[in-house]
Amino acid sequence: MPEFAYKARLNTGALTSGTVAAATAEMAASQLRADGKFVIHISSGTTHRAAGPISLGGVKRKEVITFCHQLGVMLETGVPISESLDIAADQAGTPAFHAIVEDVAERVRSGADLSSSLAAYPKTFPNLMISLVRAGEASGRMGSMLERVSQHLQKQDANAHKIKGALTYPAIMFAFVILVTVFLLVFVLPRFANIFADRGAALPTPTLALMAISNSLIGWWWAWVAGVVAVLGTLWVMRQVESGRALLDAVILRLPVVGTLIRQVNLVRMTQTIGTLLEAGVPILDMVDIVRHVTPNREYQTLWAKVDDQLRKGSQLSDGLRDTWLVPRAVVQMIYSGEKSGRMGQVINRVAEYTEDEFDTAVKNATQYIEPVMVVTVGGIVGFVAISLLLPIFSASSLASGG
Repeated sequence: MPEFAYKARLNTGALTSGTVAAATAEMAASQLRADGKFVIHISSGTTHRAAGPISLGGVKRKEVITFCHQLGVMLETGVPISESLDIAADQAGTPAFHAIVEDVAERVRSGADLSSSLAAYPKTFPNLMISLVRAGEASGRMGSMLERVSQHLQKQDANAHKIKGALTYPAIMFAFVILVTVFLLVFVLPRFANIFADRGAALPTPTLALMAISNSLIGWWWAWVAGVVAVLGTLWVMRQVESGRALLDAVILRLPVVGTLIRQVNLVRMTQTIGTLLEAGVPILDMVDIVRHVTPNREYQTLWAKVDDQLRKGSQLSDGLRDTWLVPRAVVQMIYSGEKSGRMGQVINRVAEYTEDEFDTAVKNATQYIEPVMVVTVGGIVGFVAISLLLPIFSASSLASGG
């Protein structure tokens, strides 16, 4: 009868390993579960070398969320981890994710921990997920930890959709304004210009200014195109350079309405991540490193680098957050209360709920403010063009009636 090597957790959470004789891997896993062992991985005596990292294109966050939920449920019901990964691979929605999960399963069967196997794909599985899986491996609560990962990623995904929804409307309206204005200046105004020239009427200043812009768009269109390309290219280059990206990130945070939304969503991400990691037992320095990458804005990364430095010197988390405009005073005070009471994880989760409510309110307010502003902007531009076109006609009519 063949022997299977296994790694498992006892009911006490202690790690154990060894071999078990059984006809199949499934029977070996059943035997181990009957002995009260939580199977982490099981393999035959012949080991397989894990393949290298696979790259077949991007994987959507929704696939990772579904994977965490499915894997967590299967592990909670006692299905061996290698078998759970095989099932998850079969149910993957895309070939890219199927290949990644298959490789993760092969690494686990070869003796690697799930956390280190997932870490081979940092662009697919976030640091937070890997840290929580590692905590689940240490505590023997892998299933519940994966469900926690799934819930956390769902919240982040929902908040990202809220931001996109709030900014999509003004972006579309802005593009509409540009297109309408260009259409009026390039196709409509030249027809009126011919009429004004035939009449030889003296044109008002707004009309002259509009005609000058129209002539430049028609005669120097290539310069306008080159200017737009140059601006976009400059912004792209700035995003690739550390100093340029830091400058753009600082400007974005200080923009009206948009900056407020960005600050709010980063605050929600930070507090939700801190609460999830602390309640899972992740060390605070590891937590700070993960939070720093959850917030891609350079100003927030600088803030968390300072927090990390102060924590290593013996300060508390609230001390590093106290002297910054990026975190509201009320939030810092609640974190300080959690530190004093010794219930940091619970308090931070309450703070996360509070910041999420504030974020929802900010999104609603932004939507309410943006809509009338965009309507007034569109109306103002179109109205200015219309008035500039009609002023010469009114002037000519007045002169004719006066004559």
